[in-house]
Amino acid sequence: MKGKALKVLSLLIMIIGSTLSLSIQAGNDLPNSMSYEGVELILNGQGTRSIVFVKIYESGLYLNSENNNGEEIINQDSAMAIRLQVLSSFLTDKQMKNTIDKAFVKSTKGNTEPIAGQISQFMAALNKAVAVGDVVAVGDIYEFIYLPQSGLHVRKNAKHLDTIAGLDFKKAFFGIWLSEAAVQDSLKNNMLGN
Repeated sequence: MKGKALKVLSLLIMIIGSTLSLSIQAGNDLPNSMSYEGVELILNGQGTRSIVFVKIYESGLYLNSENNNGEEIINQDSAMAIRLQVLSSFLTDKQMKNTIDKAFVKSTKGNTEPIAGQISQFMAALNKAVAVGDVVAVGDIYEFIYLPQSGLHVRKNAKHLDTIAGLDFKKAFFGIWLSEAAVQDSLKNNMLGN
């Protein structure tokens, strides 16, 4: 019992110590609009993903027109985007991929099989930048732009990484932030403008 308590205490000290030394990006304002391949989108809402007291990233939802209905947005086959700005060095490449992988499971209610190939393609897109030494860093900007005619365009710092086709994949991806199983309820509400 005493050994377990010491292990837990040691772990807490390590976590608190590491979070205090994290670098953090100041200024969380996202642009009010986004233009991509001739499509204009407006900021519907934005919020901060936090773990305990650490701000991990700022995320914004961009749509053709304002909408606060998450399920409706998920199911729409229209242009939309999520912009994610890294705020903390706590977010590593490995952690980001693991979190997104688990979030796909939650978003699809455990039924990832129909989009397994697209999830693999998406993860490979995230790996492209890492393969050349471009790790996740404070200030990085990821843009995930869905265009019905082509699919989800994955960009990092304005560099196109890949395009993943399929409405079902788009639904699962946007569900990570907007579904009933969203990664964080307060972030979902803010992105929906509530």
